[in-house]
Amino acid sequence: MASVEDKLDALISAEIYRSRDEVISDAMSALLTLKPSLKIDMAVNLYKNKKVSLWRGADIASLTLEKFKDILASRSIRIEHE
Repeated sequence: MASVEDKLDALISAEIYRSRDEVISDAMSALLTLKPSLKIDMAVNLYKNKKVSLWRGADIASLTLEKFKDILASRSIRIEHE
């Protein structure tokens, strides 16, 4: 059975994609389209771990800033004043 690595390499060898990053980016886009709630979970985690700003987190989650703040509060995540 082919591993995920083998499948990635096959897509690149077939010149469907130029790089692993391109495959992963496309796969992430498809995943987030299929499961939009993951965008919120991802944005919350990125914000919680100080990888993105409050504004960027809201943007990633496709939410207004106020709605993103509400979600953070509901998950007991402290909002840092930027």
